[in-house]
Amino acid sequence: MIHLLTTGGTIASTPGAEGRHIAGALPGEALLDPVDAALAHGPAVQTESLLQKPSNAINGDDLSRIAEHCERRLADAATEGIVITHGTDTLEDTAWFLQQVLGDCQQPVVVTGSQRAPHERGSDAPGNLIDALRVAAADASRGRGVLVVFDQSIHSASLVRKISSYQLEGFGSPGYGPIGHIDGTTLRYPLRPVIPAPIPRGPALPRVDIVTAAAGSACPVDALLADGAQALVIDALGRGQVPPDWVPAIERAQAANRPVVMTSSTGQGPVAPVYEFAGSLADSHTAGAEPADALTARQARLLLMLVLSTPPGAAQWRPRFAAAARWSSA
Repeated sequence: MIHLLTTGGTIASTPGAEGRHIAGALPGEALLDPVDAALAHGPAVQTESLLQKPSNAINGDDLSRIAEHCERRLADAATEGIVITHGTDTLEDTAWFLQQVLGDCQQPVVVTGSQRAPHERGSDAPGNLIDALRVAAADASRGRGVLVVFDQSIHSASLVRKISSYQLEGFGSPGYGPIGHIDGTTLRYPLRPVIPAPIPRGPALPRVDIVTAAAGSACPVDALLADGAQALVIDALGRGQVPPDWVPAIERAQAANRPVVMTSSTGQGPVAPVYEFAGSLADSHTAGAEPADALTARQARLLLMLVLSTPPGAAQWRPRFAAAARWSSA
């Protein structure tokens, strides 16, 4: 039995009255209609519509709900695998979140979507869904963690990023490449990812905001914390730098016991304290910020949400976050 959990997105779109797409309008059963013939000799598929929304609307409660459904299905010995259909805007976030909470889930958990809606010419929706179901049913996919299937490639959820806003090759693993490929009905796995240990998840995920640093930009740290953010991720410049006048705000956040984490906006490579000047990572670290190694800002945000959701929360978040960031960084 393969469980197909649908959450909406372009892969579940219908045409809108004004010529645009209504993302998430199709229920789960409708996604299988165009691919039934291709799956006639495959595993049984049980469909459940968890959400019907565009993925820009996915929130912390939705992430927890998806994770809970996966945990429940994985606990059933009859489950051979899980496929989750998802909008591409935040597909990498959900896949990475699931990797952190499920760990080495043994039965394959596969996330997919499409760049073109099902009603568009040359849509990749049927092909991606067929491939994802095949990957989820394959014994070779076991023990490889959460996977993202897109455009005949298989990516580790730890590495995958959305790399194009419109091309069919919408996802890649920059600096590493896919861990596998789909050649018709044949799967090839030249690589095996290292799977992080699962991170406990609390009953509610706290609000963590992302701030992007830019040359001469005003510092929003104080305003966001005053507005209710429980912690911040600063997507910093280069190796982790921020404008010099941001450092006092980081000190104030530290004094208020509000975690601040530093990532690099470059898209590849870790932050590191290699400079000695005002606004350097060493300066921000002294002020109370924690480096996030090679995690992206979106990954660091989700990790911080998980760490803060369980006791003792913000009281002892730093060592738990640092250890998980080192393990999870590519």
